Amino acid sequence: MIRCARTILMLLLLPLMACTGGALSNDRSAISGVYSVQTAISDHPHHVLIGHVIIADHGATRAHALVIGQRRDGVHRLSFDAAWRDGVMLSFRKEHGTGCTHGHCRDATVGMILLSAPLFQIAQAQGLAARLIGPSGAIDIFAPAALFNEAAARAADMVPDDLV
Repeated sequence: MIRCARTILMLLLLPLMACTGGALSNDRSAISGVYSVQTAISDHPHHVLIGHVIIADHGATRAHALVIGQRRDGVHRLSFDAAWRDGVMLSFRKEHGTGCTHGHCRDATVGMILLSAPLFQIAQAQGLAARLIGPSGAIDIFAPAALFNEAAARAADMVPDDLV
């Protein structure tokens, strides 16, 4: 799981524009991957949380994650330590990056939820509902199944069948 987290963290450092979805490759780190479009995943009245799904390969290791960001409002900076789903703690990694891509800093990174293959399949069918908890309180999120299906379709087009 640590290796998967490192793989995704390295992929997050690559410049990407999650607004439209696409593919990434970094020959130096031998990481390749895809990401979905970015969409609002929370309807909290005071904060806008956005998310996109990443699937990253490093050799024969594949990692899936829901990457969570906060649309900057100039006032609040959210911080969470954990994510829960149906009473089960999910594998959540807190992030402190700026959310800057290509010189544009519009979002603040919050963190990512690493997904096991079975949980990723459930998310493809049902979406992913979770509650983020931390110093900023608790905020419910919902990432629609379409995000997971889009990332899976992009990954299926880009890698050998034995990695899908």
